[in-house]
Amino acid sequence: MKENIVLLYVEDESEIRTNTVRLLEHLCDELIVASDGKEGLSLYKKHKPHIVISDIEMPIMNGVDMCRAIKKIDSNQHIIFTTAHSDSIYFMAAIEMQIDSYILKPIEYNLLENKINSIKNQIIIKNRLKEQKIICNEVTRFQNNILFVLDDNSKIIFANEKFLEFFSIDNIKSFNDKYKDIGNHFIKNSGCFYPKKDKYWLDDLNQTKDEKRRVVSLKDKDNNLKVFVITFNEISETNHSVFILTEITNLNREKNSLKENVYIDALTKVPNRLYIDKHFTTEIAKKDRENTALSLIILDIDNFKNFNDTYGHLVGDEILVGLSEYIVNNKRKIDIFGRWGGEEFMMLLPNTALEGAKVVAEKFRKLIEEYIFYNGLKLTCSFGISEFKEYDSKESFIQRADDALYMSKRNGKNRVES
Repeated sequence: MKENIVLLYVEDESEIRTNTVRLLEHLCDELIVASDGKEGLSLYKKHKPHIVISDIEMPIMNGVDMCRAIKKIDSNQHIIFTTAHSDSIYFMAAIEMQIDSYILKPIEYNLLENKINSIKNQIIIKNRLKEQKIICNEVTRFQNNILFVLDDNSKIIFANEKFLEFFSIDNIKSFNDKYKDIGNHFIKNSGCFYPKKDKYWLDDLNQTKDEKRRVVSLKDKDNNLKVFVITFNEISETNHSVFILTEITNLNREKNSLKENVYIDALTKVPNRLYIDKHFTTEIAKKDRENTALSLIILDIDNFKNFNDTYGHLVGDEILVGLSEYIVNNKRKIDIFGRWGGEEFMMLLPNTALEGAKVVAEKFRKLIEEYIFYNGLKLTCSFGISEFKEYDSKESFIQRADDALYMSKRNGKNRVES
């Protein structure tokens, strides 16, 4: 894109003005000329030129006063003073206003031309950077991802609109002033990266080689927990790091839901055989590690086939659901209960020896016997118990409880056997 450079020239002496205009016309795309400071200020406000070249001593309003007024409008305005005086007062005023150049008359046109070309190059570079920033902002604005850039001091130097919107801030400075470090926003959440206490979060993240673990939790402006995959790239030439946060909150929920459903019995909504089987391994390892007791209860609904034959399978299903809910509502929090299959249920009892398991089983035997289930129906259950022994495997542990359940059925049902 071609830069249309606009230049304002202010000079009260007509001969100098005429001679200088001939040069300036070739150095800009549009030249505006004024004969005093008042006219120059008025034309400046109207045309907003890129460069102002002005004499200092002029009638009505001098160049110093005019340029002070211009600097109040735009503190970055490019200004060149031309003057026949080398008075230190003027020179100090020029320094105070941070003007670009101070050229004594008679004007050396080569010097003036070089200075104008230097300023033009600055303007072109500045505008190019501005264009690139606009393009970059437009590109990142259309992204659904949060994007930010850290400098070598881990300070955010760029962030897209999604970032500002997520944290409800107007600009990066507000974020840096208010929050200091984005690492302070990571939330401890299952399956998500969270920095160790003795490590800076970026160093810790760098050492997390498994990309599946590069998942972070953050709370948005409404305090809603969101989950993101975090990807980043270090730019070695500048020591900057570019980060992209891709939201996977819904995917994470679906994943957790699917994970839960794998371990949940479809009918009764209590843990299923797969869940219990998984916890056998966990609890046996815990028992060995902590040298504690572990017991197992297997319970089976007595005469369940009669319920199905007499009342139908839908009523049978209601019985299974009702029994499951009743046991869940009355069991200890530490006990692991679920449906093993059909009308058979299991309960793992951590930190519980055989005698304690008998007490728990007898409690449930009485509760179930006295409880009124679906459509006023009553039922009983038989119980088999075992305690994990030093020589046991998971299979032998279950088998002894199953044998005890068989004994309970054979000895008249509605009993607890071990």
